[in-house]
Amino acid sequence: MSADDVARVFAIEDKVERLKAATDGVAAAQQTINELTRIRRAVIRELHAEGWTFARIGAAAGLSRARIHQVSTQGPAPEGLFFGHGSITVLAPEVRSGRVLGAPDPTAAQRLVELLRELGFTAEVEHFLPGRPVDLNRDGLIMLGGPELSPSVRQLITADPRLRRAVARAGDARRGIEDRAARRIYRPGGPEPHDIAYLARLPRPDGRGTVLIIDGLHPPGSLGAIRLLATRLATLHERAAAHLFSVLVAVRYDRSTGEPQEAELLTPVYRHDHEPRSPLPGIRR
Repeated sequence: MSADDVARVFAIEDKVERLKAATDGVAAAQQTINELTRIRRAVIRELHAEGWTFARIGAAAGLSRARIHQVSTQGPAPEGLFFGHGSITVLAPEVRSGRVLGAPDPTAAQRLVELLRELGFTAEVEHFLPGRPVDLNRDGLIMLGGPELSPSVRQLITADPRLRRAVARAGDARRGIEDRAARRIYRPGGPEPHDIAYLARLPRPDGRGTVLIIDGLHPPGSLGAIRLLATRLATLHERAAAHLFSVLVAVRYDRSTGEPQEAELLTPVYRHDHEPRSPLPGIRR
């Protein structure tokens, strides 16, 4: 909030409205502080990994060595930059009754929002109707769900150069995902309850940003992917950073509750930096 913004709040005559405006301003300022603190911690970590001492970093930043060491451990975790910056909207399907193919667990969206808030983000859930197009040309979007839920998402996932949905085999109706590089198809199932989740950062249809997609083949898969984000975020950020990528997550869950018990990376984190990008259907380049 700038000095002019503060002056405008101060000039509001109605006391209640002035209180509301001041409260909103404090929240916005705190969000900015969180973002800048996260970035500062990340830069200090990167420089230290490159061999800079805390004393050298402090001298460059105009701070003491002790202060640099202190701020390097305070505030939102640097790996939160995996989600970008600014406020985040979690898109989730509106399921009014019964089951919808491809829909995440009903609790997935709120669990993800809680994780994001713990990381210092402002986050909220926005619902969309399954089967309808979704406006993905917005900043700070996380989509919970896959190609069965929206043609808009189907276009993005189809253009993934590494992982793609596999057709069902004869006598096996289970859905699967093909790792093109490994020439292997992964399908859920086995002696223990097991599901697979697709996690990717893909380009928006307008090419001006990205969308993070979390798509469990079944409801436990979506919960497992969120569990992985909560427990292995530093690893994901180290391998993917802010790049386009896709990866599969293996999820072992409790058969009676559907709660994930283990969530691990099933494939390498495939970065799409040097992959030839297929144009999105209907998008002219």
